[in-house]
Amino acid sequence: MQPLQIGVCSWSLAIPDLAQALVTVRDKLKLGLVQVGFFDDGYKDINKMVDLVTESRLEVSATCVGFAGEDYSSIQNIAASGGYIPNSLWEERRAKTIAVADITAKLGVKLLAAHVGFVPHDREDAQYLRLVGRLRDICDALGARGITLVMETGQEQAEALIDFIEAVGCRNIGVNFDPANMILYGVGEPLEAVALLKERIVHVHMKDANWSAKPGRDWGAEVVLGTGQADIPRIVSKLRAQGYRGPLVIEREAGNQRLADIQEAARLLESLVR
Repeated sequence: MQPLQIGVCSWSLAIPDLAQALVTVRDKLKLGLVQVGFFDDGYKDINKMVDLVTESRLEVSATCVGFAGEDYSSIQNIAASGGYIPNSLWEERRAKTIAVADITAKLGVKLLAAHVGFVPHDREDAQYLRLVGRLRDICDALGARGITLVMETGQEQAEALIDFIEAVGCRNIGVNFDPANMILYGVGEPLEAVALLKERIVHVHMKDANWSAKPGRDWGAEVVLGTGQADIPRIVSKLRAQGYRGPLVIEREAGNQRLADIQEAARLLESLVR
């Protein structure tokens, strides 16, 4: 992987068939780098998934795991249903994460990303302590496979995310920085978050958004990269100034012209990393 190499998330194309999505990344977008998401039950056939990704001849920046039952209809609903928060789903979601880690290891990839769930504000809260324990468990399982867990940003302020990572206390945990998520969830200015998270950032999503009228209560709105309030040129500049040399992976989760939007995003990023 080249420093600041431009890639795309496999799910950004909204193509349910992973094989077709990967071919589209390679042949239509002409990108050589992809982050591969495992959100449905396809992950259960580990060897098939490994063969499918290998045959695409694409380089993989990271994998990503998501779970059935995560409800993104509102910020309040995803806070209750996301990641490793629901007690009744912990064992099931743990098992899926480890299965995706097995795929990740077989691909020779070192990063597995996830939205781990909303971290409670009170460090003495039983749910906070429970989530710390669950993340340690996940990190131990991934560490045995040579993999780092990459937490998605957006659900917490940067300071709270740093405190939580330190509470987990594992060496193989980092941050996937997504500037749009900071705005969509209404938790803080992306540029300030980059300055705070520094070397903890090991993977980056390139996504843009506009603030809602009620940040933290209502969703912001995702927009085409470079047209929103995340200030993508300054984000990329700040990342570079801090020594970030990892990938810049385009994520597009809204709109009806995904291919064109991703192509526009790639052109912008190419102009920023020359």
